[in-house]
Amino acid sequence: MNAVTAFGYETFYLGRRTTRRFLRVPANFISIIFFPLIQLLVFSQLFKDIVQLPGFGDQTSYLAYLAPGQVAFTAFMAVAWSGYGLLIEYRTGYLDKLRAHPIGRWPILAAEMVPLFFQAAVMAGIILLISMALGARIATGVGGFVIVIGLAGLFGTSLAGASFVPALLTKSEQATSTFSLLLFPVMFMSTAFVPAELMPGWLGVVNDWNPVTYVIEAMRAVMVDSYDWGAIGKALLSMAIIGGILNTATLWAFGRLAK
Repeated sequence: MNAVTAFGYETFYLGRRTTRRFLRVPANFISIIFFPLIQLLVFSQLFKDIVQLPGFGDQTSYLAYLAPGQVAFTAFMAVAWSGYGLLIEYRTGYLDKLRAHPIGRWPILAAEMVPLFFQAAVMAGIILLISMALGARIATGVGGFVIVIGLAGLFGTSLAGASFVPALLTKSEQATSTFSLLLFPVMFMSTAFVPAELMPGWLGVVNDWNPVTYVIEAMRAVMVDSYDWGAIGKALLSMAIIGGILNTATLWAFGRLAK
């Protein structure tokens, strides 16, 4: 068995265990979708007339405007505390047991990260389906649905390092939780709730550099208009940059832990 085949084989079977670990805790589903679902249900009704402001253009439904942001927010929630699992494996000694076996070091980390794509995509898909049940529509049909879910999975994967890095460096649940909470304002300083035209000047500058905005705008274009490949390309580029930085840091932090 060559190195690439061995890497894929070990990642698959360890990743299957990671997935089962997630599925065995029903509270995981509730904690991920609860906050985005509440925002979707409450804000779409509480602020339904906000679309009359000039900044919303031709948008007539705040639910349709709000849904893409909550899909992206769900993907973020799906990975916000993903470092916990690896931290538990380290504390219980399971990580040491794996390292004592003839298993590569990097498949252990890959098995924690690869399932996050599907975890983020599935959780975001639930919110998207609820949005559709409430009245939101996807103008591009099934193809658009698949693209939105794919973007959500990639978005979650690109942000996973924000949880893994503090978990691996500090080995502290409290530090990991605190750092994850610091990312919440980044979600709110995007176009998830209002267009950039309605933001104050300083927040507009932050929004211009906010990768979350690019992801949301790509999803929104697919859902309410058409395939905007320019917006999709910008979203993929922003995720590649932030994911490259965070996941490189994750590899470095895991390398220090696994020595």
